[in-house]
Amino acid sequence: MYFNLEVHLCIEGTRMLSKGRYAARRNSEIPLLAYQVVRSIKRETGYRTTLIEKVIVNGTEDISEEVKKIESMPIPPLDNIFW
Repeated sequence: MYFNLEVHLCIEGTRMLSKGRYAARRNSEIPLLAYQVVRSIKRETGYRTTLIEKVIVNGTEDISEEVKKIESMPIPPLDNIFW
């Protein structure tokens, strides 16, 4: 399934809009894909202070809060990984 994604960010006081068409297998994957887009933009801009303002799917559905929850999740400790 394809969907249109709009990501509105504020990078150190400068507002930015990124739009694109992406593919997902299920609707539940869309917030994670949106977070990956935000992470990619952060990498391109040198990891400056970035605030997520809005994340819009197909021009109507606001998933900003879901993406912010993914962003704020703690990184799991490496002690729990079995090699």
